[in-house]
Amino acid sequence: MKLLKTSVPLWLLLLIVAGVGTGSLISICAFREKNTLQDSANITTNNCGIIRYQSSRHGEFTRPLLMADSPKESDELLDLKSKFIETINNNTASGAGVNSASVYYRDLNSGRWISINGTEEYSIASIMKVVAMIYHLHVDEVKPGWLNQKILVEKSLTGDNIQTQEGPALVLGKAYTVKELIEYMIKYSNNNATAYLNSFIEAKEYQLFFSDMGLPIPDPRATDFNLTSEQCSRFLRVLYNSSVLNNKNSEFALSLLTESVYKGGLLRNIGQEKIKIAHKFGERFYPNSCQLHETAIFYTNENPFLITVFTNGVDTAQEAALIGKIGSIAFDYSKTKIN
Repeated sequence: MKLLKTSVPLWLLLLIVAGVGTGSLISICAFREKNTLQDSANITTNNCGIIRYQSSRHGEFTRPLLMADSPKESDELLDLKSKFIETINNNTASGAGVNSASVYYRDLNSGRWISINGTEEYSIASIMKVVAMIYHLHVDEVKPGWLNQKILVEKSLTGDNIQTQEGPALVLGKAYTVKELIEYMIKYSNNNATAYLNSFIEAKEYQLFFSDMGLPIPDPRATDFNLTSEQCSRFLRVLYNSSVLNNKNSEFALSLLTESVYKGGLLRNIGQEKIKIAHKFGERFYPNSCQLHETAIFYTNENPFLITVFTNGVDTAQEAALIGKIGSIAFDYSKTKIN
């Protein structure tokens, strides 16, 4: 089989190695066949205030709905919100290493949601690897067999980039299929696998994906891509809804996310509970601060929920502990809640 040749654009390589532990900032194509960019026409609000996000990828008679949102938080979840706020305040007030946090929680059955510090933006770092996975799975839908194409890993494309999450390294000189690289990228958050996958992304078309979901467009010259916790949650929502990928690939993506080896955040207090959790973390280090985040879907019996937690401070261990506390509060709530 002919090996795919890697050609990493300079701006993309700079984004990959710019931030210690960040993973990479990914430009994404629009997931289209014969699409046209329709800008604000993709996002509409009806008389009840419901915001609808529709895909630019449509036919003559269809217009796929990516997701819909109520503009107001749910009064039914205010008790849960109070617990989140109390936990965040106790941790930030103690001066133990966490300066701020943001939480977005969504009941996936009812669509009810709450947000704490919802306007605060953070660098989502390696969570953008979810977008890279979506991109390549979509390419395989358009070009069947894409996931089986092989890429020769000749060298490390991440320079001296430090990664705190450890996992098996790619073997230099070995050829990997696109699917295998996706598995390294998601299960182990492997930055080198991400860099090779990123080299095949068509950056010029990335705007449509973000504009469809009402998200800001990543600046290819920047070393960070900042979103709110609610905005970041939209990546998992479109997978859960199978509204960007077909059902088979959405199932595969979420299944792979349940195999992430990182257990230090939302999952740290769940223990031996027999529950599937699709999740991805991200970390970003600055000279005088650090950020740790995680977004996840908990498949809890009849009450699945999505939660995204962003933290900023000076101690990732304390940030991880706070994320774990919030995760356990949400999980315990889901076991007692009646829809």
